Amino acid sequence: MFYRAGSLLLVLLVLGCLQTFTQAENGNGPTECCFSFFKHPIPVRVITAYKETRPDCTKPGLIFTLTNGKRLCAAPGVKWVKRCIEKIDKRLLGVSS
Repeated sequence: MFYRAGSLLLVLLVLGCLQTFTQAENGNGPTECCFSFFKHPIPVRVITAYKETRPDCTKPGLIFTLTNGKRLCAAPGVKWVKRCIEKIDKRLLGVSS
């Protein structure tokens, strides 16, 4: 029984560490920041929205919201991220490619 509880606690701890962004409960700090970035290109068709992290975060980042509700952080200076942003902006403005 003790081993099961310990294993569950370890799994929860690892999952918490793998989270790529955090939501702060502190009213003085930023609400969402990215601490690590998704490295592989994400198909634009599965991205529903994006937003920039606030300037007071330690690292600048973009948070992509996917069709399944997941949110992933991406580095704003990476080429595939810039292309996604351009395509999403065009889609939101109703401009065809």
